[in-house]
Amino acid sequence: MSYMKLNIIIFSLLLAFVGCSHPPKESVDMSWPKAPQKPRIKYVKSIYGSENLKRSFLGQIRDFFIGKAKPTPIGKPYGINFETKSKLYIADTSKKGILVFDFKLGTSNFFYSLGKYGTLREPVYVILDKIGNIYVSDTELKKVVVFDKEFKFLHFIGDEKTLEAPVGLAFNNDETELFVVDTRGHRVAIYQKDGTYLRTIGKRGDEQGEFHFPMTVQINENDTIYVVDAFHFAVQAFDIDGNFLFSFGPKKKGIGPMARPRDIAIDSEGNIYVTDAMRNNVQIYNGQGELLLRFGEVGNAPGQFQLPAGIFIDKNDYIYIADSVNRRIQVFKYLATTE
Repeated sequence: MSYMKLNIIIFSLLLAFVGCSHPPKESVDMSWPKAPQKPRIKYVKSIYGSENLKRSFLGQIRDFFIGKAKPTPIGKPYGINFETKSKLYIADTSKKGILVFDFKLGTSNFFYSLGKYGTLREPVYVILDKIGNIYVSDTELKKVVVFDKEFKFLHFIGDEKTLEAPVGLAFNNDETELFVVDTRGHRVAIYQKDGTYLRTIGKRGDEQGEFHFPMTVQINENDTIYVVDAFHFAVQAFDIDGNFLFSFGPKKKGIGPMARPRDIAIDSEGNIYVTDAMRNNVQIYNGQGELLLRFGEVGNAPGQFQLPAGIFIDKNDYIYIADSVNRRIQVFKYLATTE
C-alpha cells in the first residue's frame, strides 16, 4: 500500500470519527409566555459538564489518538459569567474553585490556587473586566480575588476590615470602580480596580436605601444601580452616587412576587431578570420595576429549576442560569421585541 493511500485511509477514518462524535442535540421546543401570546423567552439547552461541549476538529483528532480527557461535571454552581469570545465561567461552591468551559475549543479548565496564599475557600461569584482579568468573591476569605486571563493569582481586593461576606460583583460602565455586595455587612462596598477602598452604599435597616442581607448588584447603561435586597424580598435602585431612587418586589398587602431573590441581570432592552430560589423561577421586570413575565417552576426537566442562583445575559441576549441543586447551567434566549 502506498504512503498516499495510507494517508487517505487515516484521514477518512478521522472524518468519520469527527462526524459521529458530537454529543446528541436536545430537541426541546419550549418558550414563554405560552401560545397564543408571542414568545419572549425560548429554552436553548442545558450544560451538565464538559461532556456537553462540542470538541474542535483538532481536539477530536487529539482524542482519537490519545483518548478523551475525563469528563468534568458541574458540582454546585452559583455565580456565572460568559466571556464574549466563548468561555463560560462558573463559581462552583462544592468544588471550591472556578470551572471554565470553552465552547469554541470544546475544552474545560478548573482553577483555585492563590499561590503562597493557599486556595479559594468559598467562591460564590465571578465577573471579568474588559482585558480578561477575573474577579472572584470568596465569602470565607472575606475578599475579592483577582486572577489574570491565564488563571494566575494577581491580588486581593478588600479584607476583614471592609468586608464580612462578599457576594455580588459589578463594575461601573467605565470600569473604574468595582461594586461589591457585602451580604453580612448589609451594604455595597466600592473600590478602585487596584483595591483602594472608596465608599459604601447603604447600611442595615428597613428604611429606603437600607438593606437586610443584600446579595447581588447590576448597573445598567444609564448608571442606575440595582441591588437585590434578599430579606426585604426586593430590588432597590440607586443613582451612580448612591442616592436611593425606588424599589420593587414587595406589595403593601400579602406576599410579593419575590420570595428568595438571588441574582440579577439586564438584557439588551433594559429588562431586569431576577432569579428566585424559593419560587424556582425567573422574574422579568422593566427598568421601572413593573413585572412583565415569569418563567420556570420547580423540577429537573428542561425549563425547571431547583434553587436557581446566578444569572448572566450576554450581548446576544442568551441567558445563562445556574440551576444549583440540579447541578447544571440552563441556557435560554430572550426574543427581543424587534425579532
